[in-house]
Amino acid sequence: MPPKSNTRKRKKIKKPTRNWLELPSDVTLNILKRVDVADRLENVQKVCTAWGEICKDPSMWRVVYIDDKTNRFYPWKLWEMCKDAVDRSQGQLLDLTVIDGFNDELLHYVADRSSQLRRLEMLYYYGEQLSEALKKLSKLVELSFVKTNISQEVIEAVGRHCPLLKTLKTEPQRKVLSSERDSLCNRETLT
Repeated sequence: MPPKSNTRKRKKIKKPTRNWLELPSDVTLNILKRVDVADRLENVQKVCTAWGEICKDPSMWRVVYIDDKTNRFYPWKLWEMCKDAVDRSQGQLLDLTVIDGFNDELLHYVADRSSQLRRLEMLYYYGEQLSEALKKLSKLVELSFVKTNISQEVIEAVGRHCPLLKTLKTEPQRKVLSSERDSLCNRETLT
């Protein structure tokens, strides 16, 4: 005996759809600020005209955190993204973190265009002109050097040029001694 067929068709329940364009622009701005800088620059602004306009708002770029967790970009691409975000802030940049690859050119670019900068964190700063750039960053309240060796001259320049500074964080790049390197290589060879 053949199985009974279900002659009743199931009614599909339609889920309500939401039109993101109907959100107030300040709510959309708040949502889009939470999107990573690379995605804002590479994707979000291209979704629609409204989002593209919101991405032009300087307040969108007051806090910029640039990190390449996915290794999608080469250092020069990260530098270009940082420059683009600085330009879009139109001088309103307050907080900047750049992971891996801050060099003199980028630092001077930021210093020349971000006189309101309050917080700066640099991981792996590769440069020698830090003292010169600090002259233009007198409103810094927090400055962090992570995995960066800084000289006594730089610390003195921070004291001279950043009178509002409340926090100076330093984490020098750890030097691996040859005996540690040999021990590590030996352990890797044995495993």
